[in-house]
Amino acid sequence: MDVSKLPMYIWGSIRFFLIIVNNLYCIPTHCLWLLTLSPLKWFLPKVYLTLEGFGFQWLLSMVSAWSYTAGYSVIEMGDDIHRVVNDKALVLINHQSTSDVPLIMAAFDGRTRNIMWIMDRMFMKTNFGVVSWFHKDFFISSGKARRDQSLTELTTHLSEVYMPLNRTWILLFPEGGFLRKRREISRKFALQNSLPILHHTTIPRVGAVQNVVATIGPQRARNVTNGNLSPDWADSSLKWIIDLTIAYPNGNPLDILTIFMASAPPCSTIFHYRCYPIAEVPTDNELLKQWVYDRYIEKETLLSTYYETGKFPDHRRPGEFCHPRPVLHDGFRTVILHALYITSTLFHWNLLTLLSSSIF
Repeated sequence: MDVSKLPMYIWGSIRFFLIIVNNLYCIPTHCLWLLTLSPLKWFLPKVYLTLEGFGFQWLLSMVSAWSYTAGYSVIEMGDDIHRVVNDKALVLINHQSTSDVPLIMAAFDGRTRNIMWIMDRMFMKTNFGVVSWFHKDFFISSGKARRDQSLTELTTHLSEVYMPLNRTWILLFPEGGFLRKRREISRKFALQNSLPILHHTTIPRVGAVQNVVATIGPQRARNVTNGNLSPDWADSSLKWIIDLTIAYPNGNPLDILTIFMASAPPCSTIFHYRCYPIAEVPTDNELLKQWVYDRYIEKETLLSTYYETGKFPDHRRPGEFCHPRPVLHDGFRTVILHALYITSTLFHWNLLTLLSSSIF
């Protein structure tokens, strides 16, 4: 063992232990509160959704703290998403590693509590899976055998969960897997379909995108006009597709274990946004498929330029580059939330101990 790295290993082990403890005093008490408050879903549904939304947002803050306390920050470029944060939007994100999700949580920390993730069903087995289940995120099954059924279930989920709960952003990884695992499959698909071979991204799967646009896209307004939907839903259709491109330093993505243990030097990950009004997005399935392909080909160009120059081209000002906007975090708020969760856990522990002693 390199003795000079011993302090790093010790600090990494301490961080790993603290994050495990953090999960233990946050997630169980969060779930217990939601179970306790569940009757409100029938009597005061808006109150329940508000409380659940705040709890979900606070848990995002816990996860985001893992990144920025290790020195892993997020810098935003491109379009300003503040103006569309309360609109219904589909966010298309390139997927590179297990660090994508915690860094996205860090970027969105404090901005919105009404997002909905579309994620692989295997995510249900993780520590955050039960939180996502309570939040009514959608778990999609991978593989050809379940693909059609999953898309049918997604249509139902959008109509019966996403719309009634008034969720805003839908977060989706269209590539369907990590870059390193999908790169060779993408290359073969590109050769078979006369598409460019991508290196920093992969050819996306478009079924879920087509499904979302078809279910809650511009045709909703036409259905309202034709009397097929309630007028209350006239203004609740999709307003934007947000193309989010994640760029790691030198093209080397972090991973969740690195974030846990802070085992890599501090660095900044770039989030580049481009917001497309839904009116500019084709609704025909074939045209929409090509449109999504074009976005990922464009991501490839953006990432190539960034890795060569360290800058992102600015589509609003041809010939110029994007200005960085660091994502800032409120450390005092984080400390208050930790104290709140620890107090809540002690309350539930004492309550359950009292109940068990009374019963037994």
